[in-house]
Amino acid sequence: MAQAFGSRFLALADELLIGVIEQLESKEDLCSLVLACSRLQGLAEPALYRSILIRKGAQARRLSEAILNRRVRGSLIRNIHIRYQHVYKEGIEILNDSLKRMCNLKELLIEGPCCNDTFAILGNIDCKGQIDYAEFFAFASSMALESQPRVQVPLQSFTLHSHNTRGTVRDAFNMGSNAIIFLHPTLRNLTISCFDVGEDIEAYLMERPNSTSLRSLTFDECNITVKGLAAILSTPKALERLTLGERMYHKSGYDHTPLGRSPELFLQALALQKDSLQYLKHIGGRRVRDVPVNITGLSMADFVSMREMNLETHSVLAAILSATASLEAFSVPAGLYLRLIQKYLPADVIGEGENPIVASIHNWFKVFPHLDFIIDLNVAQDPNGSFTDLLQVMKIHKIWKKIFDLAASDATRANNSRKVQRLRILMVQSSGFIPPYMYGEPRPVEALVFDSDSHRAR
Repeated sequence: MAQAFGSRFLALADELLIGVIEQLESKEDLCSLVLACSRLQGLAEPALYRSILIRKGAQARRLSEAILNRRVRGSLIRNIHIRYQHVYKEGIEILNDSLKRMCNLKELLIEGPCCNDTFAILGNIDCKGQIDYAEFFAFASSMALESQPRVQVPLQSFTLHSHNTRGTVRDAFNMGSNAIIFLHPTLRNLTISCFDVGEDIEAYLMERPNSTSLRSLTFDECNITVKGLAAILSTPKALERLTLGERMYHKSGYDHTPLGRSPELFLQALALQKDSLQYLKHIGGRRVRDVPVNITGLSMADFVSMREMNLETHSVLAAILSATASLEAFSVPAGLYLRLIQKYLPADVIGEGENPIVASIHNWFKVFPHLDFIIDLNVAQDPNGSFTDLLQVMKIHKIWKKIFDLAASDATRANNSRKVQRLRILMVQSSGFIPPYMYGEPRPVEALVFDSDSHRAR
């Protein structure tokens, strides 16, 4: 019976067989088809090798051997995630050669030791990862000598949670010559974490202004200087999305100046992409209290394409928006959707007394008609019940009625030239992990606790 079914299955046209194969999600099922016969091998291997996850050195060795035995397999790989912990690093280095054989690779993720790995948290830090990504990018960015010249590896997305330099902790984190990753000609999405982006990268980037296809750039837990940021933002032709996640969890003894301490230079760096930038997020960085910064005359009105900003309330960009925005003279991008994140302290919410959170919501919503206000509880477990009770405590505050009236008022909306009038309040609890979030680590989840649209409809 099984033999008869197998014969009928193989009698199907290639197009039908491929359609069946594309429905299979199990790697084991695909492997079985590959081993069945040469015809099914040729049809099933593209699906088997399209997406690869490497967690251990033994898996890396098997993949390398498979590619060496049949070179075409390397060209079938479209995305590969290399996500290994310190205890499984032996053998991962063999992928340095295999990566160069993946001539159609579109997505690469490298998550190596350090970051949040246990051995690094315990202080036994050897930040040298097994993948030499700088050397790979030098190869991947070069041109293949073919009848139709093309880049050796046409990457579109790269995520990097690893380091490839030995030395002191700070030397290992330095971006330096790794800046070559910003120059790949086809790369459109780039995420990097736990690097020190200093002024020295300017030497690697200065000769290639407005040369790359990068559309989305994310820094996660990085120390970034304003000159380093300017050097990086000088290379894309038209960057659309930028996330600046400055370090929140600092190594002791390292003094880094946050971007917000030089607001004019910070804004000048961002302005290199002001015509194309649509989304901007700025979080993290050490909050330097009682140290004044001069934001006089600074404005983001020239960011004509900006549609959404996601800012912590202590970001200097939030200060610039607050200082320049008013109902009479709105000098920020028209129609801006603003998301503000405020850290929650239990002392902030005490009934009718001083209540910074409620006051902050009211002040921002008066000038930003489309506002998400996110209260970061900053705890994994909330023994005081803040997640469920905080909104009720806020609602008894005398300012809350002003917020509700502003959100529900049709007259306010009618007299406001900005058509969208909506306030959402969200709360977020920690997942128990810190960014960058590694393989299997849950991320914090936002919970919607108030939506003016729902209340207006009642």
